[in-house]
Amino acid sequence: MSKATNIYQNRDPEAKFQIDSECRWFYGGTEIKRHAMVCLFSRYLKRDSDGAYNIITPHERVSVGVEHTPFKVINIWREGKGNLCNYYVETNVNDIIKIQTNDQLRYLEDKKNHGIIPYINIRDDMFAIFTRSCMLDLINYCDYHDSKDGEIFGFWSNKRLFPVDLIED
Repeated sequence: MSKATNIYQNRDPEAKFQIDSECRWFYGGTEIKRHAMVCLFSRYLKRDSDGAYNIITPHERVSVGVEHTPFKVINIWREGKGNLCNYYVETNVNDIIKIQTNDQLRYLEDKKNHGIIPYINIRDDMFAIFTRSCMLDLINYCDYHDSKDGEIFGFWSNKRLFPVDLIED
């Protein structure tokens, strides 16, 4: 699976920094509890062409082990109505992203219940997983829309229709 479609982890048990499946950040085995520190470190988080995560500053490069995704969506909201509305998401590190292009979103199947798991590309092929409540809000915003291919289940943002569709894992 290429980096472009592999939104999953890059587990590195030797890394000093770790991000667990709940998107909690750890250093040396201790959780970083100061939200401002996590937000600061997240600004320097990069993903290289091999899919490895690193915190890169002008002075050093530190490997980061990521159990699932480094970020999660904690809020979603709509501004406007109909096909002229815009949707925005906020992550656990205070990033606010407008849903603008179809390549921002990915939907994978939840193998446990055959539901969907939505993800959004935050930046540079680093994804945020939607919390369950945000996923339910997203689905609640969706409706069936007529198209030349029949009905499409999705939502409008940035004057575009965003279908809710599974991709192959």
